[in-house]
Amino acid sequence: MASSYGNRPRPPPPPPPPPPPGPMAGMAAPSHGSRTSSASHSATTTNGHRSTNVNAAHTNSRSQSHSSRSSGGTSSSTSTSTSTSNLLAQPTPNLESRLSLLRTESTNLSTTLTQRLATSQSGQNLLHIGPSLQSLPPDLHSLLKSLRPILDEVEQYETSSRGELGRIVDCGNSIRTALRRVREAEDCSEIYDDLCQSEGEVRAEGDRLRKRGGGAGGGGGGGRSSGSGGGRGRNVGFVTPTKGGGRRGSGGGIEDSVDGGIDDWDDPDGTDDCSDELDHVASLERAAHTTLHLVQELKSSTAEVTSLTSVHKPDVVNTANTGDAKSSTADAAVSSSSTAALPNLRAPLPDDTDKAQFLMKLAPRIRRLEADTVRALTARLEEVLGQMKSRKDDERESGTGGDGGGGSNSSAANGAVTATSGTIGTDSAAEERDLLMIGHCLRGLALLGRGKEAEGAFARVAIMPLIRSKVSMGRLDEGGARGQCTGLSSLLDDIAQTIYASFGSVLQLSEATFGATDAGPVEIDLVTAGVWAPLATALMADPAIKMALFSPGIAGILQANYTALDSFLGVLASSLLKDGAAEGDGLGGTNTAAAIADGSFAPLYFRPAVSADIIQAAQARLYRHPLTTDFNKKWNLPIYYQLRFGECCTRLNKAMTRVQEEGWEADVYTGDEAFSAELRNKLGFELPLFLELYDALVWLWRPDVVLRPLSHRFLRGATQLVGRLVAFIRDGLEGRIRFGEKPPPKIEPKAVAGDQEENGSAKVNGDHNVDPDSSYVWGERLEDVAAVAWELTLLESSITHDYAETVAATIAPPGASSTNNESELEDLRGIISDALVEASQDIAPMIRQSWSDVIVGILTAKCSAPLSAVKGVAATYRMTNRPPPQQPSPFVSTILRPLSEFYGSYSSRTPPQVGERWKMAIVYTVSERYSAAVEELIATVERTESALKSRKIRRAASGASGMSDGDKVKLQLFLDHKEFADNVSSLGLDVDTVPGLVELKALTEAAVTLHAQNVAGY
Repeated sequence: MASSYGNRPRPPPPPPPPPPPGPMAGMAAPSHGSRTSSASHSATTTNGHRSTNVNAAHTNSRSQSHSSRSSGGTSSSTSTSTSTSNLLAQPTPNLESRLSLLRTESTNLSTTLTQRLATSQSGQNLLHIGPSLQSLPPDLHSLLKSLRPILDEVEQYETSSRGELGRIVDCGNSIRTALRRVREAEDCSEIYDDLCQSEGEVRAEGDRLRKRGGGAGGGGGGGRSSGSGGGRGRNVGFVTPTKGGGRRGSGGGIEDSVDGGIDDWDDPDGTDDCSDELDHVASLERAAHTTLHLVQELKSSTAEVTSLTSVHKPDVVNTANTGDAKSSTADAAVSSSSTAALPNLRAPLPDDTDKAQFLMKLAPRIRRLEADTVRALTARLEEVLGQMKSRKDDERESGTGGDGGGGSNSSAANGAVTATSGTIGTDSAAEERDLLMIGHCLRGLALLGRGKEAEGAFARVAIMPLIRSKVSMGRLDEGGARGQCTGLSSLLDDIAQTIYASFGSVLQLSEATFGATDAGPVEIDLVTAGVWAPLATALMADPAIKMALFSPGIAGILQANYTALDSFLGVLASSLLKDGAAEGDGLGGTNTAAAIADGSFAPLYFRPAVSADIIQAAQARLYRHPLTTDFNKKWNLPIYYQLRFGECCTRLNKAMTRVQEEGWEADVYTGDEAFSAELRNKLGFELPLFLELYDALVWLWRPDVVLRPLSHRFLRGATQLVGRLVAFIRDGLEGRIRFGEKPPPKIEPKAVAGDQEENGSAKVNGDHNVDPDSSYVWGERLEDVAAVAWELTLLESSITHDYAETVAATIAPPGASSTNNESELEDLRGIISDALVEASQDIAPMIRQSWSDVIVGILTAKCSAPLSAVKGVAATYRMTNRPPPQQPSPFVSTILRPLSEFYGSYSSRTPPQVGERWKMAIVYTVSERYSAAVEELIATVERTESALKSRKIRRAASGASGMSDGDKVKLQLFLDHKEFADNVSSLGLDVDTVPGLVELKALTEAAVTLHAQNVAGY
């Protein structure tokens, strides 16, 4: 290419500049064209045939481009002549403008072509010669022709290299495929060996059980045990392949196995000695591990084959729905992309389903192995649990084995897992071995996701026989009458202690292995599904027991039954898992080292450590179990609440009826006298009706009455009782009910009608049922209103303080809740207090009404009654010739006497929210009325004096004293004012702040001089 580039012809010189504009500019175009033609001819002659071809091609391209721009589509000669004639006809400025436009268009087209060349591979190969079209050689044809041999050689070399690379890649892929097949073959061989080994282990377990004449069969470990020995007397039913390529069915026959079975199997060498039992159970757990791996491989292979078989279905659908043109375009795009891509050893190999197909052929055997492994583990678990139960029963019957396990102490000794003597927590090697085997069985079942089988086996073998032996109506009613369920609490405690003594170590082992501290689901939950579920089912299944426990006919029995079962369920996890954690780790100590030196490795065994968090999580699972929800639905708690609330309403209604008949002092209290004395001394209640109400409110929260699920209902009932009493008081205060009324006597029908008067009176009595001489409105009695208002004050205070503490302590006892933290308990107490405050919000307005309206009104009327004597002062001195007064009038001391006496009696029982306002209201009103009466009297006296014109009459009226009758009246009013002011001061009020007294002082101020003269003269 370098030589070609060096020998290429030089580009022609640039064309001469256009002639200057002028008249001859149009005539220069033909001569210039002639010169160009002659130059082209001479170049053709000089350079030979190649230059001629190039110029011809160049001329061709120019004519074609010119033809493309022509509008009529005529021949090149005709268009050229026409264009030339048009150009000659145009003026010079137009030609210059046209030339400028052509140059601009040429520049733009050159830039566009350069950009397009830069974006393509072939264009880039050309552009490396020059940065733009101006630098490219004009003779491109010669350049391409000279480059063609080199390009052909490069293409041939590239083709051969691509073919060699493809051959190498094919060989490499063949090697990779072979290696993959080798690895898959090794994997399949290992899988097949594991399958055969696991089948042999499971078959050996089945043979061992058959040799013993028992075992556990049935699908998936199911079926009901016929005895406490863990499924004795049942056929095993394992169907794992045996020698000869067949499989042994439940009847001992030989059937054809899938894919030829397993050839040339030998029976195991070992026997079923006691020393080999642990190895057998450990082999079953290993078989569970292998089975889990095989099942996972089978699922993966099934998914792989399914994806490969379904990958072409969308393509078929698209091809069927689209046209041939779209399909051709897609195929072309795929072929071009695959052609452009080079073969690569890093490309993934095509999918191979040989291993997947091999595993799918083994699918029946894998599934059969899974079922047989579950049967074997379940059968072994039932057998070991049965052995443990029989051993514990024998120990209790013989009175040995840690005091027989009769009480809680013996139960703890038998069942608790401790770290003494270097054991797992048991006192016998047999139980130690049983716990190890149970651990293998539980872990194996958990691996296979068959925790339900383990839970069912534990419930069938360990719990249900115990429940059937203990739960009965006779045991339920022990110590009481039929249907009272007095023995329920002792029965539940006995069941929990027996389970703990017999299988506490098993439960602790299960929780320590599978338990979680986050209260989430676990693989195996023996506490919930193994203990609580069968017990709850037994209590709900028996019709007689169900009726005795859940019948709401007698509220006391229902409450006792619910409390006993709720308490039992609330501590079930802790009672079964207590003392499950050893204090020391048991590893590395002196005793451990000594035991290992003696050949005992028991201290190195797994020790179940049940923490408090695990116990709490187990308890939470008990509450969340669906069976617990169904069990709680059996209680007809709303009916129980109605019964209890009805009792309180009956007490309160009876008390209010007697109070209405006999008055507020009626002895209606029916509670405990000791509690009545406590209420009187501590809270200050005096009226029996309020004592009865408060006793009923407290009775709702007694331990033998309240139920925690009904706390909100009991709280609402308490507020309703308070509201009922408040409504009764309001009706009496406002006069809607009358006290002293008694129920009408029964009127016997008379055989002969009496006279009309007798019949009329009887009709009146029958209509009104009121004795007009004895009935009254207690709101008009000052003492009753004050006493009731004070009791309401005490009730409001006790409800929002003492009673709120009683309710909170019952619902959320401090330090006794394991499910709520302190902040939640405080929030709960706040909610209770707010509810009771809202319930008592109607009491305060009634107290204010009693004092501000009723008491103030009654006392104001009583204090205003003596003010009628003010008018008699003028009559006392008019034309009577009496001496001037020396002391106040007798009626003045009686004006505020009712207020003084009432204040002396009830000053200590005045509600704090009332204060002194009620007393000031009475004094203000009475003082204003007093000053008004005095003002009216003085005005009358002055009118009388002005009417007495005759001096003689005035002198006669003045008498010897020289003081007129009017002055005597004014002097008397002055003395009365001083006495009244002293009485107001004795009540603790400032006389200068009483408007009526200030006005009264101003009215009697004129008599101050008269009083001084009278005192001096006297």
